[in-house]
Amino acid sequence: MKKLMNHLAIALIIGVNLTPLKSKAWSEHPLLAYPVLSSIPDLTNRNPVEAQSLKSFLIKEEKGLADFLKKYEEWANINLPNYVPLPQGLEFKNTGNESDIVYRFLRAIRLNPNIKLKLYLHLLPNQQVNDRNTIVPSELTTLTDVSSLSHTNYVVLNEGDLVTPLDVLCTANDEPDYGFDLGLFEDNGTEYGKTYGFGVQPFGDPKLEYGSQAPFHMGFYHEAKLLYTFGPFLKKTYPEYRISLFKALAEYAFATGNQYWGWRFMGWGMHYLGDLSMPYHTAPLPGMSTARMIWINLKAIIGFPKSKNDAVQLVSNKHSVLEQFQWLAMHEAYNNYDTNPLIEALRAEAPITPYSDDFARTVVSQISVDRSRKVDKALKTYCPPLLVKDPSFEASKSKELDNLMEQINSYSGATGVEQLNALLTEMLRTYSMSLRSYYIAIIGKA
Repeated sequence: MKKLMNHLAIALIIGVNLTPLKSKAWSEHPLLAYPVLSSIPDLTNRNPVEAQSLKSFLIKEEKGLADFLKKYEEWANINLPNYVPLPQGLEFKNTGNESDIVYRFLRAIRLNPNIKLKLYLHLLPNQQVNDRNTIVPSELTTLTDVSSLSHTNYVVLNEGDLVTPLDVLCTANDEPDYGFDLGLFEDNGTEYGKTYGFGVQPFGDPKLEYGSQAPFHMGFYHEAKLLYTFGPFLKKTYPEYRISLFKALAEYAFATGNQYWGWRFMGWGMHYLGDLSMPYHTAPLPGMSTARMIWINLKAIIGFPKSKNDAVQLVSNKHSVLEQFQWLAMHEAYNNYDTNPLIEALRAEAPITPYSDDFARTVVSQISVDRSRKVDKALKTYCPPLLVKDPSFEASKSKELDNLMEQINSYSGATGVEQLNALLTEMLRTYSMSLRSYYIAIIGKA
C-alpha cells in the first residue's frame, strides 16, 4: 500500500507540474491600488517628490547598496523558507563603473536585466492626458504581446519632475507584470536564467510568454503534506523573496533621502503581496481535493489522461474568467467611483493584521486558500458552462471574455453578477488589508 501511495503521489505531482498555470492575478493593479492608497491620509498629505532615474539612484548609492544587499542576502538565507542563495559572481559591488551599473544591480536582485524601467505614470480611467506626452506600452515592457496594456494611457516623466508619492505607488503597482520575472530559469533560453541559480522552471509552461513568471507571483504554502513530500518543487515559489527585498530596498531608499525610489520599490513589493489575495495564485487546483487529484492522475498514469487534462484546462479557464470579471468590474467602478461597493471595499479601514516576515505566507495566502473553494463554486454556478465547465474550450483571449458581463447576465441574470461582485468584494478587502499593512510596516503610520 505504501508503494502504491508513493506512485500515486508521484503521478499527482507530475500532473500538477505540467499545469499551464496563468501567472497574472489581478488585471491592471493600479485600478485596485488607487482606492486603497488614496484613502491613507498620511500618504495623500505628503509633498511631491522628484522623479529620479534608476541609474541616478544607483550611482549616488553604489557603495551603500553594495553593503545593504550583502546584509540582505545574509538575512534572506536565514529567514526566508526555501530561499535560493545568490550565486557567487552576481553580488552588487562598488566598482565605480557607471556604464553597466543598472545591469549589475538588476542581476544582483535577479530580475530580467532587459526590463525598461522608464520614468512615467500609469493613468487611471478618470485621469486625463491633457498636454502631457504619452508613451506606448511597448516602451515599458519586454512583452511582445501588449494587448492587455492597450486600454491604458501612460504619460512621460522627466528626471526632476515633481510627482506625488501616491502616483508613484500606483504606477509601480503594475510594473512587475511588465517582464520583471521572465526568463529567470535555466531552461527558459536566456543567458541570465542560466546564472541566477533557480534551476529549471518548477511549474507553468516555459514556452508561454508569461509562463516563466508564475513561480514568483504564486505561493503554494498550504497544500497537503503528501504533495510536498513527493513534489518538493511546489515549495519553489518566490513571492516572499520579492516582497521582503523590495520592502528592504524601500526602507533603504527612504533612509538615504531617495524618496522617489522609496515609493517605487514599495509599489513593486505591493504587487507581489496583492497577487497572493487571488485564490488562483495560492492553490494549484482550486476547488479540487487532494484525493480527487490523486484519482485523476492515477487514471492518467495508466493511460487515461483525459480527466487530468480536462481539470487543468478548466482551472485555467476559471482563472481567466475571474481575472476578466475583475477588470471589467473595476473599470465600471470608476464610472460611479463615489458610490461603487467595490471602491468602498478597497477604501474601507478594516482591521489590519500587523505585517511580519511571514505575513504573505501565514496571513494573506491562508485567507486566499480558505476562500478558493467558494470562488470555484461561484464561478461554476453563475458563469456560462462554456466558460467554466467545458474543457474543450479555451477561455483565454476568447471573444466570449470581451463581453463577459453580458454572458453572465444572459446565463444567471443580475443575481449572478451581484453574487460574483459580492465575492470579489471579499477578495478586495483582503487585498486592501495587505497593502495597508505593508505600507505601515515601511512608513510606520497610516
